[in-house]
Amino acid sequence: MSTTGRKFLTSINWPVVSSVLSKHTEITKSLGVFRKGYEEAERQLVQLKDADRAIDFAHYRRVLKNTEIVDKLEKMAKAQKATKVDLASQLATISAFEAKAVTSAELYVKETEANLADLNETVTNIEQTRPVTQLTVDDVVKAKPEIVTRTEEMVKNGQFTVDGYDEKFPSLVMI
Repeated sequence: MSTTGRKFLTSINWPVVSSVLSKHTEITKSLGVFRKGYEEAERQLVQLKDADRAIDFAHYRRVLKNTEIVDKLEKMAKAQKATKVDLASQLATISAFEAKAVTSAELYVKETEANLADLNETVTNIEQTRPVTQLTVDDVVKAKPEIVTRTEEMVKNGQFTVDGYDEKFPSLVMI
């Protein structure tokens, strides 16, 4: 990974990202898997860089009787060269992850914009509402038409008090 990419990944505040995306578990899980894979690869890279790669062939020549084997192994070790690994499959996986993350982020933005639009509409409705003191019976019936049928049913049954009203609003009349 490039130095720039490494700096970018280490500069991310992962707890903040996780908390912001807490409602989007799929994104959070994908980021967690990506982060763990990155940290494991970084750990292995550090271990390989820190590993002592020098072999003391002189020591093996002194200890072993068959020095031909040591010579052959030394020749093989010197002939060994680092091979380049084809990273196309890893890069394709990263590109697929990136595309999925971008799609998820765009979906999240759309959802957030829709929520903001709903909240703005709610705020506008709240700002434009009339005070309760200015409401009429017709306004209440218009908002809740089932009140008329419930009231008619109560009058038909001879019930002129609402259940639980006295418990909720006790009478202030002194007996």
